[in-house]
Amino acid sequence: MVAPRNVPPFLGILKHPFLLMQTRLSLPLIALILLVSSPLEARTWWNDAWNAREKFTLDTTDNGVALPDEPGTATILVRLHDGILDFSQCKEDGTDLRFVDGDDKTLLASQIEKFDPVMNEGFVWVKIPNIKPGESRDIYMYYARNEKKKPGKGEKTDLPKTAYDSDTVSVYHFNEHGTPPGDSAGNGVRAETPGIPVEGSMIGGGVKLDGKKPITIPANPSAAILEAAPFTWMCFVKPTSLDPGSIIYSRKDGANGLKIGLESGAPFFEISNVSGTQRSAQASPLAVGSWKHLALVSDGTRTTLYADGNAIANLPVAIPAMNGPTSIGGEEDKASFKGELDEMETSKLARSAGFIKLAALGQGQQNAKLLVSGKPEAAKVSLLDSLGLFGYLLKSVTIDAWVVIGVLGIMSLISWIVMVAKNNYIKSLSKGSKEFINQWHHLSKDITALDTEDAEKIASLGGGADPAHIKFIHSTPIYRVYHLGCEEIRQRIALGEGLSHRAMEAIEATMEAQVTRESTRLSSMMVLLTICIAGGPYVGLLGTIIGVMITFGEIAMLGEVDINAIAPGIAAALLATVAGLVVAIPALFGYNYLSVQVKDITTDLRLFVEEFLARMAECYPEKNDASH
Repeated sequence: MVAPRNVPPFLGILKHPFLLMQTRLSLPLIALILLVSSPLEARTWWNDAWNAREKFTLDTTDNGVALPDEPGTATILVRLHDGILDFSQCKEDGTDLRFVDGDDKTLLASQIEKFDPVMNEGFVWVKIPNIKPGESRDIYMYYARNEKKKPGKGEKTDLPKTAYDSDTVSVYHFNEHGTPPGDSAGNGVRAETPGIPVEGSMIGGGVKLDGKKPITIPANPSAAILEAAPFTWMCFVKPTSLDPGSIIYSRKDGANGLKIGLESGAPFFEISNVSGTQRSAQASPLAVGSWKHLALVSDGTRTTLYADGNAIANLPVAIPAMNGPTSIGGEEDKASFKGELDEMETSKLARSAGFIKLAALGQGQQNAKLLVSGKPEAAKVSLLDSLGLFGYLLKSVTIDAWVVIGVLGIMSLISWIVMVAKNNYIKSLSKGSKEFINQWHHLSKDITALDTEDAEKIASLGGGADPAHIKFIHSTPIYRVYHLGCEEIRQRIALGEGLSHRAMEAIEATMEAQVTRESTRLSSMMVLLTICIAGGPYVGLLGTIIGVMITFGEIAMLGEVDINAIAPGIAAALLATVAGLVVAIPALFGYNYLSVQVKDITTDLRLFVEEFLARMAECYPEKNDASH
């Protein structure tokens, strides 16, 4: 006897061809999910809201600007032109420019002095911490801000108010037009009188003095100088005449005073106090019409004058206490200097020789050697970025929400495996059942063909079935019901009992029980679909509630309400609910479809049992039970 192949569709998953197919299909799906969540190229990128960047290398080695000692934190000038930056990709005022340290994480403070997209020219001051001599250090300039993308929660992209350290007292770029010069260090000390504006000065705009009226800066507590306190003054100077007694910078408070000027072009400084006045030795004169960087540094015991980063004079005296007004281009109401000035800075710290040289050469003639520009780079977008708003929401999903979405993903994968495998299994049963019915219709005309002890003949439907189709037919529920009925008839005929009324009832009960077992087999694993239908939305809702709770908790910790911080978090939390519905809706449709298919097969089985019993009653006359 050939035993029917009775292999459950969901036992031995690796042996079932349809489940094997689904397993193979699921692997590319998992790979796609991993690919979507990762960038196309493994590379650090400070913030995805910026589409382009350019690397600059700060070179303080002998190939760049060699420094005598460590300057520490300094504000470096970045000169921009169309050979470095595509101005068309930036905002008109350049406010989308961001500078990031070499770790590609630390945002550097910066300040724009000038940004002209028409002339393709820009000057930006960037504060770089812990500069050391003999190093080659990278920084990145990010630009081309994508306004459709918002920085993630907790990401700092706003610039500080100033690009100078706390020891800087005042910085005057002299880039105003017709208004008094303003302080860019953040202390708000603005001059009372304007100078003559000059375009194309040493660094952007400058100021011109004609020897008629100095620029006056009023006294301010933040600019007060304490007795013997550290002090630094720096400025770019371009004399147009070498007159004697030309005062560039002066300050006076009673008997105490400070003057920095040119004596027939030779730089000098003069310090006055109650003990008298001391003046530095005469240095080499400046050239008319040429820029020179002058600096004065006092450490509280000695004061030194620098020209282009080199010490040219000094006195063993400190700066006295002063809190009076400051005059630029003369002293009090008397003007004397004729020429241009640019980038005047004062500090309440004795800047190092390295700091002075870095400012003199780095801001001036050797800026291109100090700061070497690289090639522009475009952002490497991930597949999430290419999805637009939906991709942005995915990147805003928190870890807890990803856990929930991961659970829902597993539920969805299981439901699809169940639906596809079950559908394929039912289709295969339908084909086998159709072949069986074709053979059965021929056999049912003479069911006595089963009145034999030849088990092979019974299994092959009286020998009428094609041998090539027998194994295919054996896998169907309708064949198993038929085979069970044949076995019952054969056993009774073999014993010579015939078919009594009681025997026919027993055969009917046996076949009905097999129909019930086949129906149960067909409905196996359908409970997983009901779990996905009922549980998917609730699991998604749980993820949404947790996400909303975390979002509001973060807002409470920050102590401020920002729609840009709230909206992405809540929108991302709602993705969990969407994921729950994505699990439940296909499972619901699949469950209803498969339930109808299972019901149709079960109905066909019951109709077959009735037809089998009717043919059996016709072909085998009923015997009287009493005869037994």
